[in-house]
Amino acid sequence: MPDQITLNVVSFVKNHLLLPLIALLVFMLCLEFTQLDVWLASHFYNTKLHQWPYREHWLTQTVLHKGGRYIVYAIGIVLLLCWLTAFRPKSAFYAYRRHLTFLLFASLAGPLIITYLKSHTHIYCPWDLAIFGGRKPHIKLFDSIDSHLSVGHCFPSGHSGLGFTFVSVYFFFLMVKPEYKYYGLSAGLLAGFIFGINQEIRGAHFFSHDVFSLAICWFSSLLLFMVFFRKQFK
Repeated sequence: MPDQITLNVVSFVKNHLLLPLIALLVFMLCLEFTQLDVWLASHFYNTKLHQWPYREHWLTQTVLHKGGRYIVYAIGIVLLLCWLTAFRPKSAFYAYRRHLTFLLFASLAGPLIITYLKSHTHIYCPWDLAIFGGRKPHIKLFDSIDSHLSVGHCFPSGHSGLGFTFVSVYFFFLMVKPEYKYYGLSAGLLAGFIFGINQEIRGAHFFSHDVFSLAICWFSSLLLFMVFFRKQFK
């Protein structure tokens, strides 16, 4: 049974909390105090035409942005149905009802937190910035904010967060099928970076926006995992 799996709390916290947190802080400081975000984004902006050539492209806009979002929604519906079915004693998922409950909550947590932050932060999308033909100032994470500025609705990245939310599958497999855990992690990272890079190409987000979304999805899943499966730690 999955609940027979035990985890060493010291090793788990070091590998899943401390090391990722250190990596995040170093990376965010690097992005904060360099022009790496702007340098990367400038490769997708046409300075002669003063536009983002791939902003409305069928592949970036229709297939990867809209289509990718619908795929994630479809997977979410399947997960919800599996979760509902798991509470029937004769269901094949009955023994995994707690694991599916965790997966459902963890998959929702990241996108919900990101949505909340997007509605309160004053960091703007590249295509809104004056340096890329827009009207808004380039504000970084630790910059002071003018009280007259409107909310940016751009940070963290919502679309890449829909992909990164699948890092929760790593924690799900850690309890259900440990040998598959890195497949779950790879799926989440791959989906998140495909969605994220696509939005960077369109001018919708900076790379740092995607990194922060990954961090939110990872640490929210981690926190819920430690709550749901606290009895498995020794």
